[in-house]
Parts: sequence; C-alpha cells; structure tokens
Amino acid sequence: MTSNRSFSIIILLAAFIVAGSVWTRPATGTGITSIADSDIAVVDIYHLVDILIMSDDASEQRAQFEANGQAQLTAYEQQLIGIQTQMSGMTQNDPGAAELYNNYQQVSQAIQQTTNQINNDYQTLLATQIADAYKEIHAAVNEVAGSEKLTWVFATRRDADLVQTTTLTGVTQEILARPLVTPPAAGDITELVRMHMGLPTMEEITEKIEAEQAEAEAAAAAAAQAAQPVETVEEVETEPTPAVEITDDE
Repeated sequence: MTSNRSFSIIILLAAFIVAGSVWTRPATGTGITSIADSDIAVVDIYHLVDILIMSDDASEQRAQFEANGQAQLTAYEQQLIGIQTQMSGMTQNDPGAAELYNNYQQVSQAIQQTTNQINNDYQTLLATQIADAYKEIHAAVNEVAGSEKLTWVFATRRDADLVQTTTLTGVTQEILARPLVTPPAAGDITELVRMHMGLPTMEEITEKIEAEQAEAEAAAAAAAQAAQPVETVEEVETEPTPAVEITDDE
C-alpha cells in the first residue's frame, strides 16, 4: 500500500490545475466588438493570463511535471514496501534488523525531501508560465494598440465583484487588479487581444475540461466495473421429490 506522504504532491498540484483559473477569474468574456472614439483603452490582462495558463501547451507541461514527480515518489514508496516486507519477518535481535531500520528512515527522509523539492519546483514552473504569458500578452496588446491607433492602454478589470474575499491578501490582490474604477466598456480591448492571439474563450476551455473529466470518470467507472468478479450461481442437481400417494382410510 502506498504511504499517504506520496499524495502530498498530488494535492498541491490539484490545487493549481483545472480546479479553476490561476487568478480565480470567472469564465466570462468582454463581448465587445468595437472601440470607442478615443486613444485610451483598457485590457483585462488577468483574464488573458488565465486563458494562456489553461491552454493545452501550459496544461500539458504541468501534467508532465506531475507525472515525473509522482514517478520519483512511487520509486521511493516501492523501496519502503520492500523494506517493510523484509522487516515483517524479523525480530529486533536479527543481525540485519538495525540496518533495515536505518534504510527505512533514510528512504522516508528522501521522500520528504523530494516532495518538498517537487512542490517548490512546481511553484517555480507556474510562476514562469505566468511570467511568460504576461510577456506574450504584453506584446499582443502593443500590436493591437498600434493597429487601433491607441496611445494609452491600462491593465484593469472593469467588474467590481471580488472573487477572493476570504483572506486579506486575496482581497488586496483583487482590489489592485482594478486600478481604474470607471473604465468605459467600449474601450475594453480584451476581446480584440484574445482574437488577435488566436486564443479560445474561457467558456470553451471550461467545456473542454469538463468533457475530458467526464470522459475520464466514465472510463474509470467502466474499468472498475470490469474488475468486479462475476458472481455465478452454480446449479445444484437435486433428485426429484417422490410423489406421495394419498389414499382414503377405510
């Protein structure tokens, strides 16, 4: 049986992947089709970063990282199982018991160190993906601004609904993401930038993820069903019950 320690990396990764967007942004688009007669516009960079982070390339990169990390932990877990199997047939007085116990402690420590390193590396990977996404979006915004003859483009969110409201840090980040309080809707070029970059909408990404999850759950359920033993009822041959002749007493 696998130790619970090997699941710590899975829990951490699951907190970042597919459970929502990196910025916990609702799956809504801007829906604008034109820009007001102005040289000033706004763009929801956070929403576009969400889309890039949830894209196939970034998601596959994180999935590969998760698989590699889990493979490392599984190898250590197999070592622990082997040591436990050997120790189960020993007593404290056996000559090799002390050495096996030391090996067990070393492997356990290696699991903890590896888990911590994987968690740290994953956070670095995610930060790198966000930074790269920002650079790509920044370049695309400048291209759109140039084609639309825009002099100023501000990064902001237009809605006032804060998503992260349970912690002081979350609320502060949500407020700082809205430096402009009253940006005009017609001056929002978020949708233009998204189309310029050829990105899908968040709704499309969400639908795809939900479909993949449903497919995976169905496959897992089918596999579990197939693994169930088939109960058969054996037919027991019985001798026919002899007929009882009933006669009238004379």
